[in-house]
Amino acid sequence: MKNIPLLLITLIGTIALIVGLAVVLSHSSGEQAAKTADPTQLVGQDRPISGPDTAKVTLVEFADFECPACQQMSPFLQQILNSHPNDVRLVYRYFPLVTIHKYAQISSQAGEAVYEIDKSKFWAYHDVLFQKQQEWEALSDQNAVKDTLATYAEQLGIDKAAFLERIEADSVKNTVNADVSVAAQLGLNSTPTIFLNGKEVLAQDFAQLPQKVESALQQ
Repeated sequence: MKNIPLLLITLIGTIALIVGLAVVLSHSSGEQAAKTADPTQLVGQDRPISGPDTAKVTLVEFADFECPACQQMSPFLQQILNSHPNDVRLVYRYFPLVTIHKYAQISSQAGEAVYEIDKSKFWAYHDVLFQKQQEWEALSDQNAVKDTLATYAEQLGIDKAAFLERIEADSVKNTVNADVSVAAQLGLNSTPTIFLNGKEVLAQDFAQLPQKVESALQQ
């Protein structure tokens, strides 16, 4: 119990950083109303999902593996999932911001390559990409990045040659592009963008996400 104040301070600091980064990275102009979308469109088909299909609350995150705010959001979302293992699920959608992140596209393809090869390894790989974001985004060229991303996959038990072949596969590119197309249809322009049961959670409200989840669970 002595560690509770420290835990609260850490959590509050993390939330503040997430909100700050999300606001800075937002490319929208002026205040926007929260969007509402068809849950079926948001979840899509055969997308990475953490949590049970029977969950009462579905969080859908449009994210970019090279986005600093997404990196900060990842453990925050995991805390919410851990708090409600039977009632909340998280759907990951690729939204590489290629105009500002030079390795956004290839890292998204890396995530989908792992998903195609072994769905059970996706979330572990997702965590590695965020945990080592500063490492791989600092590399000098895309070939070096691909090799490094392949090494991460290999460390999770995925054949490196198979990964390097799959990362450039049409099926992988088409899936990433399909997610980007959905984001465009929804008028999204920043990451992370999060929907809770079909309604967008605005960046300035990220700190209230746990409370919003609790409220949705009580409905």
